[in-house]
Amino acid sequence: MNRFNNKNLTFWGASPIIFIITILYTIPIIIINHYLKPVFEMNFIPHKILLSVTIILLCIGVPLYITTLRVLKTAYTKQELISTGIFSICRNPLFAVVIFLILPGIILFFNSWLLLTIPCFMFFVFKIFINKEEYLMEKKFGQEYVIYKNNTSIIFPKIWKYKK
Repeated sequence: MNRFNNKNLTFWGASPIIFIITILYTIPIIIINHYLKPVFEMNFIPHKILLSVTIILLCIGVPLYITTLRVLKTAYTKQELISTGIFSICRNPLFAVVIFLILPGIILFFNSWLLLTIPCFMFFVFKIFINKEEYLMEKKFGQEYVIYKNNTSIIFPKIWKYKK
């Protein structure tokens, strides 16, 4: 018997547990970084470059997150599987945007390589807990989801596979 049989697929899926565990990791990391900041500074990268990269990552990440959230909300309301647009290149674009764009963008502003472990940790937690969501998606959408899953990356966007 599968341990997920009695669970329903919610709009947020695995997000709450992934974010809670990531926050529990982030709190001590921020405290350590605060008290030992000089040890973790990335002095080998000029501040202007860090700031420029921060702005670029956030200018790309925030609109992508908002757009993806809107598309996801519409599909959830209609109970449809999305396999076009950003979902054609990545099955979990919200996590991809947070892990690869938004978190690093915010963290680079604070100039700390220790804080850069936060998106790495979140990726690790994502890989552990996304299985539940994947199982529920497969249960809900059947073979259509299996085909989508087999042809689409879980989190690393494959831009060359984009479909409108």
